[in-house]
Amino acid sequence: MAGEIGGSDLAAGLPQAVGVLGAGGAAVVMSRFARRRGRSQSLTYGASVAVLGCLAVIASAVSGALPGVLLGTCLLGAGNAAVMLSRYAAPELSPAISRPRAMASVLAATTVGAVIGPNLLGTSAIVGRLTHGPDLVGAYMLAAVVFLAAAIVVVRARTVPPSAAVPPTRSTGRIKGRVAGPKWTIHTVIGLTVLAVANLVMVGVMTMAPLQMSHHGSGFGLIGLVVSAHIAGMFAPSMTSGRLTERLGGEVAAIVALMILWLACGCAALVGQQPLPLGAAMLLLGVGWNLAIVSGGDLLTCSVAQVDRLHREGLGELAMAIAATIGGAGSGAVMADKGYPSVAVVGGALAGIALVAVVASTTRVRRDEALSRMSSGETIPASRGAPPPDPTGSHFRNGYRPSK
Repeated sequence: MAGEIGGSDLAAGLPQAVGVLGAGGAAVVMSRFARRRGRSQSLTYGASVAVLGCLAVIASAVSGALPGVLLGTCLLGAGNAAVMLSRYAAPELSPAISRPRAMASVLAATTVGAVIGPNLLGTSAIVGRLTHGPDLVGAYMLAAVVFLAAAIVVVRARTVPPSAAVPPTRSTGRIKGRVAGPKWTIHTVIGLTVLAVANLVMVGVMTMAPLQMSHHGSGFGLIGLVVSAHIAGMFAPSMTSGRLTERLGGEVAAIVALMILWLACGCAALVGQQPLPLGAAMLLLGVGWNLAIVSGGDLLTCSVAQVDRLHREGLGELAMAIAATIGGAGSGAVMADKGYPSVAVVGGALAGIALVAVVASTTRVRRDEALSRMSSGETIPASRGAPPPDPTGSHFRNGYRPSK
C-alpha cells in the first residue's frame, strides 16, 4: 500500500522499518508506565494507541498521504509491543505454573492469530473496495476492531503497580522501591544477547528467503507455503519450548536454541536454490527462534523484583526491535552484493559467535558456583550433582520447586 501511494519500492519498505522501531520505543515507554500504573493499564494503553494508529493509516491511505501512513504504522507498533509484552504478564496471573511455561502459553495462543490473519486479506480487500480506498484498508479496519476489543478485555484485569507494593526507600519524585543488589547480572546479559541475536538472525535470513525463491522461479503459492511453515515454527512449538526451558534451565535451553539457529542457517546456505529444502530450513529457523524467545525471556526476567523486571522487559523488546531493523536492512545489502547463501552464512556466523559466548559464560558461572559451594562446606548430592533446590537461587529460576 505504501508502495502504491509513494510510487517506489523504497516507500514500500518504510512502514516495516517504522513499525519495528515504533514497537521498540513503545515497549520501553510501556514498561515504565507499568511500573507506575500497573501492567494492565500499560497493555490497555498500548492497544488503544494501536487503534489510533490503525485509524491514522486508514485516513491517510484514503487521502493518499504517505507521511500519515508512516505515522499510523509507528503508532501501530505499540500494539505489537503490547502483544509481545503480554507474555510476561502470564506468570503473574498463573503463579502456580513455572515462568517459562506461562510465557510459552501466550506465544502458543499467538499461533491462532498468526495463522488466521493472513487468510483474511481477501476479505479485507473487499472492504477496501467498498470504502473506495486501497485494498489493504480493510485489514487495518479489522486490526482496529481487534485491538479495541483487546483493550476492553485487559482494562478489566486491574493490577497493582509494583512500585506501590514495595515500601519507598527514599523521598524522591521517581519510582520508589528498588531492591538492593546488582541491577545487571550475567543472566540478564545472556538473556538480552539471546533475544537480540535470535531476532536479528531470524529476520535477516527469513526476509530474503521469498526473494531468493522468486529469483529461482517459485510461484506465490509455493512461497506462501514456505512462509506459513516458518510462522508455524515460530509459534506452534511454544509449549514444548516452555517445558524444555523449565526442565533444562534457561542457559542450556538458550544454547540449544542458538545451535538450532546455526544449523538452520547452514542448511539455508546449502539448499537455497531448492524450494522444499529451503522451506524445511525456514521451519527449523522458526523453531530455533521460538526456543530462543522463551529461554531468553526467562533469563532476562529471572530472580529479580517485579519493579526491575518490568524495566528489563522493555529493554528486551527494544533490543529485539533494533536487531530486527539491522537484520532486515543488512540482509538486503548482503543479498544485493553477494547473494542469499552469503546472507545465511552471515546469520550462521552471528548465531555461532553468540553460542560460543553463552557457553563460555554459563561454564564460568557454574564453575564459580561450584567453587563457592565447596568453600562454604556444602555437600553436592551424587544423584543430581547439585545442592537441593533453593527458592532464591538458580534452581528455582530453572524450574525446580521446593516440595510442600
